[in-house]
Amino acid sequence: MTYARVVIDSPLPQLDRLFDYVIPQHFVDLVKPGVRVQVPFGRGTAKHSAYVVELAQTPSFDGQLSEISEVISELPVLTADVYKLARAVADRQAATASDVLKLAIPSRSVAVEKKAIGLSTEIQVAKNEPQGLRETALQQPVQIADEPVWVTDFLSRIKAEAAQGRSTITIVPDYRDQALLLAALAKSDVAALAVDYSTDQTPSKRYSGFLTALQKSSCAVVGSRAAIFAPVNNLGAILIWDDGDQALVEPTSPYFHVRDVALIRQQQSNCNIFFAAHSRSTEIERLVELGYLSDVTRNFAVPKLAVSTAESRVDSMAWQAIRTALDTGAVLIQVANKGQSVSAYCADCSDRASCSVCAGPIWLGADKHPRCRWCNATNLNFTCQSCGGRTLKQGRAGSNRTAAEFGKAFAQAQIIEANAEHRLQWIKPGKSIVVATPGAEPRVPGGYAAVVILDAKETLSKDSLRATEDALRSWSNAIAMLSPSGHAVITGLSQKLGQQVALWSQVELSKIELQHRKELRFAPAVRMASVEAERPLLEQVITSMPSFDGVEVLGPIASNQQSALQTWRILLRYEYSQGAKLAEFLKALSLQLSAGQSRVSAKSGRAVRPIRIKMDDSQVI
Repeated sequence: MTYARVVIDSPLPQLDRLFDYVIPQHFVDLVKPGVRVQVPFGRGTAKHSAYVVELAQTPSFDGQLSEISEVISELPVLTADVYKLARAVADRQAATASDVLKLAIPSRSVAVEKKAIGLSTEIQVAKNEPQGLRETALQQPVQIADEPVWVTDFLSRIKAEAAQGRSTITIVPDYRDQALLLAALAKSDVAALAVDYSTDQTPSKRYSGFLTALQKSSCAVVGSRAAIFAPVNNLGAILIWDDGDQALVEPTSPYFHVRDVALIRQQQSNCNIFFAAHSRSTEIERLVELGYLSDVTRNFAVPKLAVSTAESRVDSMAWQAIRTALDTGAVLIQVANKGQSVSAYCADCSDRASCSVCAGPIWLGADKHPRCRWCNATNLNFTCQSCGGRTLKQGRAGSNRTAAEFGKAFAQAQIIEANAEHRLQWIKPGKSIVVATPGAEPRVPGGYAAVVILDAKETLSKDSLRATEDALRSWSNAIAMLSPSGHAVITGLSQKLGQQVALWSQVELSKIELQHRKELRFAPAVRMASVEAERPLLEQVITSMPSFDGVEVLGPIASNQQSALQTWRILLRYEYSQGAKLAEFLKALSLQLSAGQSRVSAKSGRAVRPIRIKMDDSQVI
């Protein structure tokens, strides 16, 4: 008799292990490692979806075993490598393998799957094994022939792996950069290997890309977070662009950063790994200082960049740069926030306006309606908590008002606004001014004649230890859209920081930021976890923590999330060497304390775990 060991598709922590099932005789030829099945569990009659992980001739359980109820598909979709990765990520993040697999395996499309079964081919072995190189590099911030230098570099690395019969996984956080790389692949001699793994596709196309990666001997996968789990064969290299982008952080359980998952996969497969960006994250700088990553940055010409220390938002240097550049092409102006006004104030007493729902800061959108930045509630009936005033006045200009002001000053130029609500990928060359928020800047053929960064002081003053790091990243990415002859201006920087930025001292700035984190004992010098629950349950977690030595508990503090029942949060500070044991401890403690309890999210209405654990909480600093 043959037995199947399966992982059940369930978020329940108590089901986070392999279970043995008997394979009925009529399913013997269909049940293989990786196929989807349905199985009974417990005393209920409901059937649960599961994946077969392995087959065995002897069971690991001495009691009576149930039989597999149904084989959903004969196509194996869970490879041994992906399950091994999912298990490692779940253990690192105090999550379940099912949490990871829901991200690793897209929703099934029967029609797409039937075609894939008919096209199934034999997998060939790569010519040579990868060398296991671990590298990072800063990329030249300039556009050449409408293509950023980093795209050319990534394409050459993809071609090198393809020549050896090996696959690549390329992670690009922004949809526009994904489109750039996919377009470059489509025009290359390895176009047939390209697999679009982007998440903005229809479910059937996503599943088609998944099956293509599963069945090809070598391919070039391009996508965002989920692409790191692509079931490629003969993995040769993982390439990650701009790892500092918060879009690479998974917002749901298991709350991982793609960078960490990529490092785990590299260790398991011994493939090459390459991180590149225009600025360096402190996490990458830490790995370079440890000697884990090799810095292979090549010398390149720094961009033409001037920095102003003036207090005025748009000083004479910025005005002159815009006027001069408009004679030769388009100008990009980066502002810190969208909307008519970044913030709103009481017209009577000048106190900053706060939301009547959650006490968060109020801002004015394009329609001039007051909205909360925290909960997005509309505050049409605003009443000042200090003086009772009902009238608002505008604060610093957002992208809407900035665009209107530049439209009046430069009536001969076309004014274009780009933000999260007005997504643009390309604009036509010509005399135009683009006002964009960080990350929303469209590209222009040939590059911008000038890039002007406004609100630098406000960007640096954000309530986060990552403020400087995030600001440098957003500024660098905008400046990288310059034409080879273009020039950039940043207004409102201090002399010391301005000089370092003007010299493009990205590595030095990253070293300084990392040293500050080491002195304060914050991530990435140490790891920072958060545990969130209702107050009585969290108190039990706090009481249990002394049994785990070497972990510093900070808090509790009230969570900003709005819910029917207020939740509280503690922060845990711990060394990297303690991560595995702490994750195991917290997972077991959560299972013990929350048994039989449930909680419903006020936002989604879905059941959520009574205790939420984030082993690496990117929001705590």
